[in-house]
Amino acid sequence: MKINWFYIRMGILVVVTLFLVAFSHKRNATRKVKRVEVHFEAGANLFITAETVDKLLIQNQKPLEGQAKEILDLRNLEQKLDAHAMISDADVYLTLDGVVGATVKQRKPLARVQAQEPYYIDESGAAMPLSSNYSARVPFVTGLAREQIDEVYPLLSVLHQDDLLQKQIIGIERSKNGNYFLTPRVLDYKINLGKVADLQSKFANYKAFYQKAIKDNSLAAYKTVDLRYKGQVIGTKK
Repeated sequence: MKINWFYIRMGILVVVTLFLVAFSHKRNATRKVKRVEVHFEAGANLFITAETVDKLLIQNQKPLEGQAKEILDLRNLEQKLDAHAMISDADVYLTLDGVVGATVKQRKPLARVQAQEPYYIDESGAAMPLSSNYSARVPFVTGLAREQIDEVYPLLSVLHQDDLLQKQIIGIERSKNGNYFLTPRVLDYKINLGKVADLQSKFANYKAFYQKAIKDNSLAAYKTVDLRYKGQVIGTKK
């Protein structure tokens, strides 16, 4: 009987390949973690430090360095980071050379609420605790209760997304009847916004007023700018 050496050689090659893959996998799994590298999205490192993140990345009640790669539970490590009050999202991964990497996205505050226990309102509209590491330069909100966060959030979003308003508005006051008053930076007048409604129209009217007042060099003459009335801006002079 004629021996088909081609199939024999192919069979041997397959066996050798499977052996090498299995050996490589086993060898890689038994390797230990060399170090932990923490990366902040867009290079930010403000409300939480790399050292704090590193301390959260523990397993079996000890640091990851020196532990076998095969026992790591990356999903559990991600959940630990995601549960931190200053972290919006985290991705934990393992490289072939034994480095555990953590990419962290921090929560982004839109405003700081002055209360008995001050807090931020973040970009998702949720309350966020203050940080001992960093104080964000965001508008201060007064007169607001926690249950009114949903009410003010659309206003904060509009202010944050508009370059002029983001740079100009430094204070937001809620009156007892639910009207909002805005304090501009440097300018010596209050903006009466009224209710948080028709914001695009109100701020479009305000920008038209602002540009005209700049041309007329009359900004300093006003003590209030009222945006409550549809299609118009009422400026009260000092």
